[in-house]
Amino acid sequence: MSEMNMPTIPSDRPLLVFCDFDGTFSVQDVGSTLAHRLLPEKRKRLWKRFETGEFTAWSYVKALFHGLSFPEKDLERFLETIDLDPGAQALLDWCRDEDVPFWILSDGFDWNLERLQAMNHIDFDYHANHLEYEGDRWRVDASRPSETCGCGTGSCKREIIASYRRSHPDAYCVHIGNGRVSDLCGAIEADLAFAKDSLAPAMDEAGHTYVPFETLHDVIAVLSSREVFTGSQGVTS
Repeated sequence: MSEMNMPTIPSDRPLLVFCDFDGTFSVQDVGSTLAHRLLPEKRKRLWKRFETGEFTAWSYVKALFHGLSFPEKDLERFLETIDLDPGAQALLDWCRDEDVPFWILSDGFDWNLERLQAMNHIDFDYHANHLEYEGDRWRVDASRPSETCGCGTGSCKREIIASYRRSHPDAYCVHIGNGRVSDLCGAIEADLAFAKDSLAPAMDEAGHTYVPFETLHDVIAVLSSREVFTGSQGVTS
């Protein structure tokens, strides 16, 4: 895509920012990191079954974590090791100052998001799957799966963005993400997608445009200019 054909963010439409959490708003993927530490062999076995199509994204997560014995105090200590993206606070501040609605869309768990907000003294609206404790064991439930989207996640980002668009038809929806599995459908549904890691090549394969980024500071620079600047790498027309 040449610079003269770069898409621009219309100034006459209200902006709305949707942002993935794991690996995007946070540095680490909370669920993946936890699975590697606590359940390495089980994760490998289940992931192979996911790759063969036996599991959907959500049924894989449920098979992995439902019934996990991991007390609250241990989860709390683990969450203290999770870092936010260097631009996370700045993005929240920018959206607040510009009166731009901001939502975290996560295929992770609400329990973790609530604790991480408190730990980092931040606040955001979110959609996520549900985690609650039965004694020291996890009980997990999907929050918003979709029967029509092929993502197979417990919290379908395409459906969430489309639902918002139905009630706010003038909104210009932005999606920020990093994952092929849980972010692709939301990135395609959005008016403008920011992508990195496995989401970027997935967008290439799907033939959809996106803006590559490294940190959320890069996203702020684009949104604040209301123009999309990007090199040739990672952009399809």
